[in-house]
Amino acid sequence: MKKVELLAPVGSFEALVAAVQNGADAVYLGGKKFGARQYANNFDEDTLIEAVEYCHIRGVKVYVTINTLVSNDEFEEFMKYVGFLYDIDVDAVIIQDLGVLKAIKRNFPDFEIHASTQMTIHNLEGIKLLKDLGVKRTVLAREMKLRDIEYIKENSDMEIEVFIHGALCICYSGQCLMSSLIGGRSGNRGRCAQPCRLPYKLLDIETKKEIQAFNGDYILSPRDLNTIEDLDRLLKLGIESLKIEGRMKRPEYVATVVKAYRNAIDMYYRDGRIKIDHETKKDLLQIFNRKFTKGHIFNETNSQIMGYEKPGNRGVEIGHVIAFDKEKQRVKIKLSGEINIGDGIEIRNSKTKDNGTKVRKIFKDNKIKESALKGEIVEIELRGQVHKGDRVFKTSDSKLLEKAAESYRRENKIIPISAAVKGRLGEVLELYICDDNDNYVSVKGKQKIEKAINRPLSKERIIKQLKKLGNTPYSIEKAEIDIDENISIPIGEINSIRREAIDNLNDMRKRINNRRKTNIDIKVIDGTNIKDKKTSISLAGYVNNLEQLKAILTTKIDIIYYSNMLDIHRAYDMSHKNNKLLIPALSRITNNAELDVLYNKKEIINRNKHILLSNHGQLNMFKDYDIDIHADFSFNIFNSLAAQQMSDLNVSTITLSPELNFQQLKDLISKAEIDCEMIVYGHLPMMITEYCLINILAEKNDKKGCGICKNKKYGLKDRYGLVFPLQTDTNCRTQILNSKKLFLIEYMKEIINSNVGIMRLQFTNEDKNEIISIVKAYNETLARILKGQRGLTSEAKELIDSYKNKDDYTKGHFSRGVI
Repeated sequence: MKKVELLAPVGSFEALVAAVQNGADAVYLGGKKFGARQYANNFDEDTLIEAVEYCHIRGVKVYVTINTLVSNDEFEEFMKYVGFLYDIDVDAVIIQDLGVLKAIKRNFPDFEIHASTQMTIHNLEGIKLLKDLGVKRTVLAREMKLRDIEYIKENSDMEIEVFIHGALCICYSGQCLMSSLIGGRSGNRGRCAQPCRLPYKLLDIETKKEIQAFNGDYILSPRDLNTIEDLDRLLKLGIESLKIEGRMKRPEYVATVVKAYRNAIDMYYRDGRIKIDHETKKDLLQIFNRKFTKGHIFNETNSQIMGYEKPGNRGVEIGHVIAFDKEKQRVKIKLSGEINIGDGIEIRNSKTKDNGTKVRKIFKDNKIKESALKGEIVEIELRGQVHKGDRVFKTSDSKLLEKAAESYRRENKIIPISAAVKGRLGEVLELYICDDNDNYVSVKGKQKIEKAINRPLSKERIIKQLKKLGNTPYSIEKAEIDIDENISIPIGEINSIRREAIDNLNDMRKRINNRRKTNIDIKVIDGTNIKDKKTSISLAGYVNNLEQLKAILTTKIDIIYYSNMLDIHRAYDMSHKNNKLLIPALSRITNNAELDVLYNKKEIINRNKHILLSNHGQLNMFKDYDIDIHADFSFNIFNSLAAQQMSDLNVSTITLSPELNFQQLKDLISKAEIDCEMIVYGHLPMMITEYCLINILAEKNDKKGCGICKNKKYGLKDRYGLVFPLQTDTNCRTQILNSKKLFLIEYMKEIINSNVGIMRLQFTNEDKNEIISIVKAYNETLARILKGQRGLTSEAKELIDSYKNKDDYTKGHFSRGVI
């Protein structure tokens, strides 16, 4: 049976050593550029080389994250970087961008590619598409359930990687624009500012009332994933890699978590079951937790996944306050757990801000102690204000940190080797070494062997010298000594050939991929423009229900996207009667079962000859149909190569990433051989999540079923009073919309001159009158520009003024772009 790979996160070289020495089979890390954790320490080129060599010598693989979106003007630098990674023998790269995938397969066909969770792969069809494009492994979306993973494993030979421990995103990875739209820091560019960890209130938009349905304000902040007690259920599926999250975490965290999962995996293969002891559970909780959840993978509910009370480390409760001396600034604590000098503690209550400190002195009976145990009463120096009854939590355990650090101070990763020595009088000494990978090294000494004058050299002494391997990972398990009797060899000569043999063995182990040199086309994107002539331009409207459809059918809209597949037949009939082109718009997320439902509706799609797709699985399902395929913004098309990749997959129109600025948009369109669409109006969807905030109301009132969202409009209110509308789809997933509407009517001339083919109005919660007036304003402005007339219509000016007065619109990234 092939054993599963344990994959560890490393954000620094010390964390890398911690991972390797505690049993990781592979590590994933980022360089200083193009990785999805740009706030980690990360590795420069010199430390990347050192990291690969350190890991390969010890039989550990290295995967480098380049899982961000890459713009046209960055591609030359990007390809140089990929060439560097290839040359230093990185085992695989982890990618998000379809253009990146195309460029790497073209230039480095034997470079192993892993699809990041940022690609939002969550169904079998998506796996099939990536397999055809040359991807070796896929990191599945963390929202996938065990049964869906099992279905994929049974029906595909793609290597599968699954997250098993660490932080969770509330949004499907790769689909989050929240940090980007609020502050310009894009998660798709490795710069997420984690706005999901901030406080929000659920709001009834119509009454403006805050809904108190949660036991805390952090209603977008998930708990941390911990699957160690159910790991055997994953191992039975034959998944290739189990992934720990945490490249931003300290080395001691990496050491503790890797060791726990290493022991659990080994126990499964040894005993056929997993039983986690109390100390391991405690260590995992203490090293870092936001409370734990088993996650979507093991069917946890909303309330079991979310951590409403606090977005950061919870620590472990170790007591409560029984008194506070304001003059001495000492807090008296009745302990329910152990405390030691050097621990970090936090005192919490529901009324005031948490108060934390590092324990520098422990007073017991007016004597200073190094530690105290459960049941004892102690005093700790603490500035600030606390109250009797406040709970005390240990957020940092000095003993655990020392235990973790000790676990990687010495070499634990032992590699067995065999040695053979041959020594003949009058000849040089010969040493042969073979490792567990059948690497074979032979070294000859420089001095001829002489006859012993006094004490001859024994076989035992040679073995003793050979075993002096110092701080290397090697251990001689077997040694064969074939020497003449009564010979003399200087000990320094034995040491010298031993060192040379080990150096040679290291060199062989460092390079395991047998890479061939290739001619890199760093200019993968041609500087010349493909589109010089003007393309025709259409105005499209995206609507979600029959009421919105009725409204938009009264306008001069060219294309209608319709998102509600439950009444798509009726929507099609209504549009057909009005001689309007209606295109079914599929949901961004469609699991395996939902794809089957779509397949059963294929007759309406064939009948219509157009479809708007939103994920890779849908694309694989429909790419060979004789229809016009439109790809939505969820594909994150950020460069011309990604556009070309979509064209290769029979896509006729792509919606460009809303994170591109105008110059990037214009450059991409000019070099793309495919029609391009751009969203020019609407509440942009910032998140899509399996977590339904509104359903919490149903859980609270013990209501079975749901439908609450159909009767009222809800939103999230942030610290500044901004309201982010919530929208649910037909499968009860929640979309969180931007608080402000994208409104680019003032820039329509520039947009038209960029050769964009379709301008889209993205309607979400607009009523009939608003839809009609917005379509009219854009239509009339478009007509004026095409006639060569200047200025906006009065309707457009009124709309702009009304939005400005309400501070209700944004230019998005049209001018600024993203970091």
